Amino acid sequence: MKKEKKAFKVPHVYVIVIFLILLSAILTYIIPAGTYEFAFDEAANRNVVVADSFTYLETQSPTSFHTLLTSISKGMAASVDIMMLVILVVAGFQIISDTGALSAGIFALLRLLKGKNKLVLVIMTVIYSTIGGYLGWLEGQLVFIPITVTMAVAMGYDNILGFMVVGLGAICGYATGPLNVYTTALCQGILSLPVYSGLAFRVVVWALFTALACVFVLAYAKRLDKDPKNSLVYGVEGVTQPDLSEEPEFTGRRKLVFLITLAGIILSAVGSTMWGWYLQEITGIFIFTGILGGIAYGMTGTQMANSFTEGAKMIIPSALVIGAARTILVLLESANVLHTVINFLAGAIGVIPASLTGVAINLVTVLLNAFITSASAKAAILMPILSPLGDILGLNGQLTIVAYQLGDGFTNMFWPTSGVLMAGLAMSGNIPWDRWAKAVWKFIVAATVLSAVVVFVGQAIGLS
Repeated sequence: MKKEKKAFKVPHVYVIVIFLILLSAILTYIIPAGTYEFAFDEAANRNVVVADSFTYLETQSPTSFHTLLTSISKGMAASVDIMMLVILVVAGFQIISDTGALSAGIFALLRLLKGKNKLVLVIMTVIYSTIGGYLGWLEGQLVFIPITVTMAVAMGYDNILGFMVVGLGAICGYATGPLNVYTTALCQGILSLPVYSGLAFRVVVWALFTALACVFVLAYAKRLDKDPKNSLVYGVEGVTQPDLSEEPEFTGRRKLVFLITLAGIILSAVGSTMWGWYLQEITGIFIFTGILGGIAYGMTGTQMANSFTEGAKMIIPSALVIGAARTILVLLESANVLHTVINFLAGAIGVIPASLTGVAINLVTVLLNAFITSASAKAAILMPILSPLGDILGLNGQLTIVAYQLGDGFTNMFWPTSGVLMAGLAMSGNIPWDRWAKAVWKFIVAATVLSAVVVFVGQAIGLS
């Protein structure tokens, strides 16, 4: 009697991250230590790498047992801002959710827009892409997830589609970044280019990728329209959904709570745009939004505390992944091998045909993004290296930045080491990473191919 072959099952994300941590530790014994020199760039107002300054170190500093033991806590400490954002925003939103205001408000909106589900999905995707591209929000858009997921489920779709609208929209805007201060302005500052120069080309690229996101959102919605059982989280244990078993009445108190929630979102957008607010301020806003919403609904202090605790308890396991993933970077940096890897990849670009230089820079950035998810951190290290390399190979600084940005952006919605992705999956009802990967891998491939085409065309037309 033949034994049945067990179907391959993707390991839990904890297992994946621990494997990558151990692999990184092993690599520190194989990869020689090296470093670049840094100098303060007044135009960029930060330390940047001095081009052609890489040197190998005489002594190797591989990961010791003690370093390995302490690395995860160091990764947690380095990621504390986004971890706290995730935990406290979800906890605050749990108070709002328990009032029934979100569900009631969304049901009221859907009654108003009856029969226009696809239009709503497209409009929301474009809005999130606009926020990402023109305000430079990525982590900040996590606050939109609970409402969008609730809306998607209320439409008859699933948690994945709700997160897809926010995640793909936000990343398409952030990656193309027509006016993104954290990538476009930063990189142009490092290379002493006029800030936001090449805007027309970037706007076209933004529109192309936003359209691509809309296509994939609508394709998944069509899949669910055929049969709700086509959902990639159908029957998956551990995925939590908004309670929509009964349509709650949109009472006066719930309307007030809904308005308070919208005011919190608007305030965080205005604050980050006009006053330089970021993760800590946004976190504080949503703690107090939850408290004010609870008071407006008439909840007691104990009821609000219980809701807050339940929300935090639900999200903590996923928040821990964010810090654990950061451990990989901690290990590579502590062993002084990160710069060696970057130097090797930069050198590899130099041996390919000049016409494919931009494409190579794009793909190298995609690879590095699995280990260094921070766009600004990669920019500080990579741009001073890639810029002179691009000059030698006939690729101007403007296109080097485009290639870098597109490579940096899209895989943030795929690599399990991406803090913003793992936070988003957790806030979407604890979607397993393997389920999301199955839903989005075709988009990542399409975005990577389109990125290569955009960079190749830009190089061919001599973008300046």
